[in-house]
Amino acid sequence: QPMNLYVSNIAPAVQATDLQQMFAGMGQVLYAKLAANSADGAGYAFVYVPNAERARSAVASLNGAVLGGEKIAVSEMSERPGVVGTRK
Repeated sequence: QPMNLYVSNIAPAVQATDLQQMFAGMGQVLYAKLAANSADGAGYAFVYVPNAERARSAVASLNGAVLGGEKIAVSEMSERPGVVGTRK
């Protein structure tokens, strides 16, 4: 089953391709979508992984990893009817 991951504390210089490359080491990534940076410069993103087991492995391995000089936070997103992408 596919899973969306929420990635936060992303450095301003990081691009979607950087995220895709980082997560690709854990398995196939369908897409990585960066959202606009917040006022403090830290951004966030959504990474869509087609395999839930690999997604959970990515959370365990990459949460706290350094990307662009910042420690990123990676968590699963739960799907709720009527609500798109809520953090778990």
